[in-house]
Amino acid sequence: MRFLLRLGCCLLFFIVLQSCGTAPEPREETKAGEQEQSEQENEAASAAEQKAEDTQLTSRLESYLENSLNKLDQGLIAEGIIQLVTILSEADKLSRKTSRIAELEHQAETELTKIRAGLSLNASLEWIDEDKNQINGSSIDVGSNKGLNPSIYLTFNFGAGETVVADAPILFEFVQGSGLLTSLVNTNEYGQATCSLAKLENANTENIIRASLVFRVKEYSYSFQDVIKDFVFVPPARKATILVLEKAKDTLSQDPIILDAVYNKLKGVAFDFSQYNGVLLGDNFDRVFGGDPKAIASMGIEKGVSYLVMVLNNGYYLNQVEMGGKKYNIFKSQTTATTRIIRVSDGKLMYSGSVQGVAGQGGSEQKAIIDGFRKASQEMSEKIERDLAEINEALSGTPE
Repeated sequence: MRFLLRLGCCLLFFIVLQSCGTAPEPREETKAGEQEQSEQENEAASAAEQKAEDTQLTSRLESYLENSLNKLDQGLIAEGIIQLVTILSEADKLSRKTSRIAELEHQAETELTKIRAGLSLNASLEWIDEDKNQINGSSIDVGSNKGLNPSIYLTFNFGAGETVVADAPILFEFVQGSGLLTSLVNTNEYGQATCSLAKLENANTENIIRASLVFRVKEYSYSFQDVIKDFVFVPPARKATILVLEKAKDTLSQDPIILDAVYNKLKGVAFDFSQYNGVLLGDNFDRVFGGDPKAIASMGIEKGVSYLVMVLNNGYYLNQVEMGGKKYNIFKSQTTATTRIIRVSDGKLMYSGSVQGVAGQGGSEQKAIIDGFRKASQEMSEKIERDLAEINEALSGTPE
């Protein structure tokens, strides 16, 4: 009996062990469910965080919009604009936008479009002539006391009147040519902004500098389309006055032989010529010939003349041939011809060419002088023809 009882206990113990050894593993469905629940919780937390950020940003943008409208009502145009541009800057960084943020962005753009309709960028008074037309600046005067600097004044028309716009950022930049300038200038209390133009890389070609209204917030920039003003700097026009002086001893030619020789060759430079009798300058000819600005200014040359072409045909030597103490009816001369191109505005010598010691001969003093003048004129003509490329380069900066 005891044996059977023990056997029964052993069998029961064995069965229990077997049942423990074969207990089922946790189901995959349970693990997946826990992971899904975790992801849902993370998404919910992320959505809540995003919602909080959206709420904060929306509140901030609404504040910017309200402030901008208040500033505009007070006539603080630039301050109002910067608030609106800040809204666009904040919205531009977003990868997704709520409907309210998109609405605020649209409102800011709408307000900026309204403001654009009232803005006007005008050239300062020194750029306006008596007929109220904008003039061009002289490229060769840049950097000097006589040079014009690009300068604007900004106004805003609010319907009932017009006001100047202070503290507005004006961008000055080359759209043609290049040089050294102050690129960003804020308008002062009178709505004026002036760019300091130090130099042009090439003063012999046309340069254009554009002023525009550009607001920047961090890396975002907003430009008001068509609120621009261009300033053009041009080299002197090819309008020239030609002055000729032909002399030998104490005699001055009233009808200089060298005039046509030089005039015809310089047509290749595309000069628009007017003539001025060099004899009329008297003793002042030498000063003008040397590029003295005061002497040039005292001439009273016609308006628009940018260059003087100075031609001197100087018969500096005349002598009768003598051999063995006997004088012959043979006279010899020597003549030097010089042509100079001088810029009227500053007396700068743009070109100088000469032929020296040209020999002449004749049966009388007059014939020897005329022969010298004629031969020097011919040589001067040939030299100018050879130098045309050099002359064009000096005047335009571009070799022919």
